[in-house]
Amino acid sequence: MAILEKPFKKVRPKMVAARLQFIGQLATFRNDEITREPDEDEWSPLQLANHLYVADGLALEQMQMVQNEDNPLIIDVREEAPRRTRSSETPVSLDAVLAGMAARREELYEYMAILPVDAWERPFRHPDWGQLKFYQLVNVLPAHDRTHAQQLTNIKAKYS
Repeated sequence: MAILEKPFKKVRPKMVAARLQFIGQLATFRNDEITREPDEDEWSPLQLANHLYVADGLALEQMQMVQNEDNPLIIDVREEAPRRTRSSETPVSLDAVLAGMAARREELYEYMAILPVDAWERPFRHPDWGQLKFYQLVNVLPAHDRTHAQQLTNIKAKYS
């Protein structure tokens, strides 16, 4: 009898590595650079960190929807996460955002860790991407972190 590896055990290291990549890039900024007003249509490093915090909250909502409804149509996170970030309160400090990011990510890990293997195959619909499975939604998270880590690299290069 083959023992199936839990999908969470496969995805968690990817999520941790991508988050550490983002935090590593964030650590390269001086205190005065963290909140520096960005160019138009850009975010400061602090705003990007807050965006990941907000996006993780939205991701948890979407995951729960996929698990609790039959083939739900989820909202486009590429539009909703930035909208929620722009409408959220400005973070008081980098420490506050980092603490929030860690707590929210832990909520995601706790939720995913208890899901049975078949839950990772639950279907959902995305307005642009069409029919997908739960595991594909989860795999967006490390890609999202890596995208914003690269964005921090580009911002830092402009500051140098």
